[in-house]
Amino acid sequence: MTRWLSKSAAKLRRLLFQGWQAIYRLFIKSNRYMATHQIVTGYAQHIGKREEQQDAYGFSSLEDQKLSKGHGLLAVLADGMGGYEMGKEAGQLAVETMLSVYAHKAEWSSVPEALELSMHFAGQAVYELALEHKLEWHVGTTLVATVIREGQLHWISVGDSRIYLYRSGVLVPLTRDHIYANRLYERVLAGKLTLEEAESHPDRYLLTSYLGIPSVTEIDASQKPLKLQEGDWVLLCSDGLYEDLTEELLEEAANLSPQDAADYILQYVLEQQRPYQDNATLLILAYTQA
Repeated sequence: MTRWLSKSAAKLRRLLFQGWQAIYRLFIKSNRYMATHQIVTGYAQHIGKREEQQDAYGFSSLEDQKLSKGHGLLAVLADGMGGYEMGKEAGQLAVETMLSVYAHKAEWSSVPEALELSMHFAGQAVYELALEHKLEWHVGTTLVATVIREGQLHWISVGDSRIYLYRSGVLVPLTRDHIYANRLYERVLAGKLTLEEAESHPDRYLLTSYLGIPSVTEIDASQKPLKLQEGDWVLLCSDGLYEDLTEELLEEAANLSPQDAADYILQYVLEQQRPYQDNATLLILAYTQA
């Protein structure tokens, strides 16, 4: 009996030791991973030829290591709708609400769940702003947001601001514009409309989804996280900039730091001297070696 207890105790000690070894290796691996990669941000913004800056953006804090490790880095961009009322206020409120709600993410909730919940509260805040000023259906904003956590990218989008991935010289759109043109092209495929009619329709660029309406049902979100590779850039931009965003331009910009690259791209856009240049905003998140 004594011999059996002694053997059982020895086996238990070995199992405990092996368990602690596994935890230690996981801890070391995790810390090596965190130490070898970092996210470097850049951002640029210009009012264009508009009377008011209605784009807004923000980042969560990278300085709070505990928050950053548990939540990742959140980047948010919103474009208040210029044809509506209170576009500036709507964009700013959406960004502030998104950042605030996500910062209080519960430890047990996943990143996709927290992004969806944060966007819901941002939309509700903008809708309540409209109600407060008796402007229901006349206040709105787009919003795109990304989270990079443990080398994985999550995103969510509503409206026609965009998120891109730039990898190895290739620019890949990650979001779809929520505009009436999508429904027009569906009618083209159904044989109810010609392609020429769809592409010349006066309402083809009208938003079909945005924050500020009672219920937002058309949302783009990552179905599963995208594992980032060293050298990847994630870009968030408003519609005043992305028409000029090309692989050729990014190839030139990629030789610069993310901040200098953002400034360089924005300067290129402004040099086009468009008479009706919209507000333009660009955020860059570069995934690099530490």
